[in-house]
Amino acid sequence: MKKYILIVFLSCCSANLVVEEVQTTPEEANLTVCEVLEAEYIEFSNELFNTSFELNRFIDDISPNNVDSDRDKFFKDMEKNWDYQEVYKNYLEVRLDVYSNINKLYDDNSDCIVSGDQEISTEQVKEAEKDLSDFISKYEN
Repeated sequence: MKKYILIVFLSCCSANLVVEEVQTTPEEANLTVCEVLEAEYIEFSNELFNTSFELNRFIDDISPNNVDSDRDKFFKDMEKNWDYQEVYKNYLEVRLDVYSNINKLYDDNSDCIVSGDQEISTEQVKEAEKDLSDFISKYEN
């Protein structure tokens, strides 16, 4: 019994070790406004890249044929295949969201120099809106 009490006593009195993990985010690293803008751009860009990759992988997995013939089948069968419609609609929604966010990001931060390939024009946003709107009109009405 004395051993039991001693063990309980020692376990209650022992120090708890706590390991604190510290992660730095771009805001904590004292980045400039333009560097934070660049990090946000990369985040948006990666979101579109991942969605595009998922769409292409979905299309490529349609059949063992090459991706070009699968792409033809994908768009040819879009009207009668709801799975195809959902996948493509998701891509169009993400594309519009990313284009809108990048356009706004650079419009709101005009002091930062933007390379031409990063800039998303208002026309590109409008085109993405039209593509999504046309898709919804065709397949959801």
